[in-house]
Amino acid sequence: MTPMTNTFRITHRDPRRRAVTPAAALAFVLLSGHAAADPPDPMDRAARRAAAEALFDEGKWLMDQGRHPEACPKFAESQRLDAGVGTLLNLADCLEKIGRTASAWAEFRAAAYAAREKGQVERETVARERAAALEPRLARLVITAPWAEKVQSLEIRKDGQMFGRALWGTAVPVDPGKHVVEALAEGKRPYRVEVEVPGGQAARVTAAIPELADAPAAPPSTKPSSNTRATVHKIAGVALGGAGVVSVVAGSILGMQAIARKNDSAAHCIEGNLCDATGVAMRNEARMRGDAATGAILAGVLAATGGLVLYLTAPEAAPARAGVGTVGSGTGLVVGGVF
Repeated sequence: MTPMTNTFRITHRDPRRRAVTPAAALAFVLLSGHAAADPPDPMDRAARRAAAEALFDEGKWLMDQGRHPEACPKFAESQRLDAGVGTLLNLADCLEKIGRTASAWAEFRAAAYAAREKGQVERETVARERAAALEPRLARLVITAPWAEKVQSLEIRKDGQMFGRALWGTAVPVDPGKHVVEALAEGKRPYRVEVEVPGGQAARVTAAIPELADAPAAPPSTKPSSNTRATVHKIAGVALGGAGVVSVVAGSILGMQAIARKNDSAAHCIEGNLCDATGVAMRNEARMRGDAATGAILAGVLAATGGLVLYLTAPEAAPARAGVGTVGSGTGLVVGGVF
């Protein structure tokens, strides 16, 4: 095994691997922003270890090429697949090189806890020394909401992750760069702000969340009430039925006019259908009026039937609320109500 020194050179992974302690894992999750749980991995243990080895080797090669931003995700995924002290140390070293000081600090501390559990004294010492060297340079973010007690449903998020109430007002180490702080509460307008945390030196940035304004009231519902729908149905039914009745009456009048015209044409005709020009015109007019009468009566019957159906199938109106009031007097009781 290659001896560990402060020059920090780990070129291989641990042959015996075990997850870091819960406390160290929690520190990393809290400070590096990886709060979301990883989904179950369908790979078996042998496949996971093989993939982790390949990722570790690639990460080391990228580090040797000076391609640190590409190397860090390789180490992180290798650690996720098969956790080990060597991978944690390389990941922490990589994160420090790309300026993510808080994440590197958290990983060095996690590596120190893991090395102590495994009895790897030299690695524990290196990890603690590296973490201690980073601590004076850490930037810290303080998120405050002094009015929070008024709103029990208030939630604060940092970079999309929940920021627990226990952390409100606490100077939490964060990586330099932009961080998004959000505040959400039921019935309130959401608040969002971007906070710039400087790098390269110790800094303390405070994000004070102003009291959230009330959200606008929901617009009144435009859905018609059952009483309104019932009224519309009945009015439509009455109107259609009335139009049908009018059409039947008009058809009846046209029918009577057709009969009258035909009777009048008899004076201009002989032997039934032998008519002069006036008789022919009168009989043609009678025929036209008869056809119009038939159409009007049929349309009227259909309209009247449709109107009746609409009226009878109208939704029932909601019953009026009953209210009862009592007025007491010295000699009796008066009861009143609206039904």
